[in-house]
Amino acid sequence: MSPPASTTLYPQETAAAEVAARVVGAAVQPSDTGELTLAYPDGRLAALEQATLGDRADLPLAHLRRESDMRWPAPARWWWQVAIHDVRALPRLREVFPVAARACEAADVRGPGDLPAGVIMTVPDLHWLVHNRPAQLLGHPSVLDRPATVTLGPGRPPDRGMASVVPALPKWLGSEAAARARSRLDRRRAAERQLYLTIGCTEFVADALDALARADGVPPVTPPEWLTASHLWLAPVLGRTVFLWSRDDGWSRHEPYG
Repeated sequence: MSPPASTTLYPQETAAAEVAARVVGAAVQPSDTGELTLAYPDGRLAALEQATLGDRADLPLAHLRRESDMRWPAPARWWWQVAIHDVRALPRLREVFPVAARACEAADVRGPGDLPAGVIMTVPDLHWLVHNRPAQLLGHPSVLDRPATVTLGPGRPPDRGMASVVPALPKWLGSEAAARARSRLDRRRAAERQLYLTIGCTEFVADALDALARADGVPPVTPPEWLTASHLWLAPVLGRTVFLWSRDDGWSRHEPYG
């Protein structure tokens, strides 16, 4: 189900085509332009446009396929494992991680909690990390020059009703990246027009990203009426679930990763 090799495709677009094709039972139609089109066995075509909310740099294709963990660049020398307990804190944690890792390596300790109390108290980011515990950081001094691996660890009870997704949907769809994808989709002609949102570490979706990553239900609200797409995909960068809404069937959840 892999799309045609093309220098015009970002990893997120390749992953979106593979996931969508797998879930709906279609094939990716070859294209010389980089446009993504799904072909159903009965001959119907679906136009697919993808938008990424968050930093593209943290989203290599292997992670988007869930063939590897999310990776962050190594801030110093050691290999670091980061287990996320509170997905809502992911944007700040992404910024704080290099500070914490460098401080630990300089002090030759494997985690921020082992730093001297004076260091923790005088550096606000370290104090937040140690006392709020949004994630567990574990350094490996014997493994050098390897990107940090980021996984979803045990955390707070999920928003099972996914209420936080309700106010997030219009914000996601109204973001600059999504608006560009919606504009491209509106210009395409096909039996279906599908919008695929890869949802990453952005401040304004923190609660909803946590719900998408941990909850076991589906969003309790339909997309805004002004959305012209026939299908909407929500693919969080953490967890193994993607969510699909269609005008005919409403919301469904899928685990398309092998």
